[in-house]
Amino acid sequence: MKNNWIHSKRRIIVAAVILSLAFGLSAPATAQLRKINIAYTATSPYQAALIIAKESGIFKKHGLDPQLILTPGGSLGFQAMMGGDVAMVMADGSAAVTSNLAGADVVIIASFLNTFPYSLISIPEVKKVDQLIGGKVAISRFGSATDVSVRMSLAKVGLNPDKDVTILQIGTQTTRFAALQSKQVQATIITPPFTLTARKQGYNTLIDMGQLNIPFELTALLTRRSYIKAQRETVTDVVTALSEAVHYYKREKEPVLKILSRYLQTNDREALEETYREIALKTIQRRARAEESESQSFTSRRLRRYEFREKTGRRRLFFAVVQKVDSDLPSPEDNNRHG
Repeated sequence: MKNNWIHSKRRIIVAAVILSLAFGLSAPATAQLRKINIAYTATSPYQAALIIAKESGIFKKHGLDPQLILTPGGSLGFQAMMGGDVAMVMADGSAAVTSNLAGADVVIIASFLNTFPYSLISIPEVKKVDQLIGGKVAISRFGSATDVSVRMSLAKVGLNPDKDVTILQIGTQTTRFAALQSKQVQATIITPPFTLTARKQGYNTLIDMGQLNIPFELTALLTRRSYIKAQRETVTDVVTALSEAVHYYKREKEPVLKILSRYLQTNDREALEETYREIALKTIQRRARAEESESQSFTSRRLRRYEFREKTGRRRLFFAVVQKVDSDLPSPEDNNRHG
């Protein structure tokens, strides 16, 4: 009896050791998440896929624990990326062109918005675009996407942006809207939910730039070639996670509105609805990639010249990842839950 008890005790101890070793070895493997720093350049619903991927757990699902760092305006983010402090930057994709012209090795690995989604609004007295002639238009800063979009859209509707209007760099959207309210300028460029505020206050929408469909890489994820070579799996997982986040953005209305409320720091349900309708449903493209039809834009012409002409593994990797994600995930139009 005593021997049997000793053998039983030994078996229990051995089993406990095996179980503890098993849990001890498997727990860290399960909990191990790859840390990565990603910069974003604006607190904007156009860049919200990053926040959604993090807060919904999609990044974690793919083994990632990203720190998302706001670097307003883009230049700080690019400096941090070139210095190795962040791995990727979500920004205006045309910045990749400028960086490459300056000798950097920056490439676009995902594209989320390939046109201007802005509205050009005016004071109540200016009801038609031609009434802007001789007037002032507010943008954020020269060379920015707001500047380019105003110039391209005015040209598209028949005005000469260099001769017919005076373009002023005023700053943030809030500052520009204040300048419009005080009539320091006759028109400015805004995005949702400011579009709702503008309508309520009687301002006119002179140009809905989304309707013009001007090709431009407005929201893209950028990184360095050297990072792709060193961290191919991480790049694949980030692109996959963000592609899933785009689907989530379009399909899961109520969870997304809660995320946007915290991200945009507003509890205004009507403003959040406007943002979701105009951006998640109408503007953000379903696939996180550049469309081939963009070749006519100055951005894409330069990108093709300096990037897409090269037969890099980066491009093949990117398209393979997105095609796989698109084949695995349902279309946002199927079983739509945002109704």
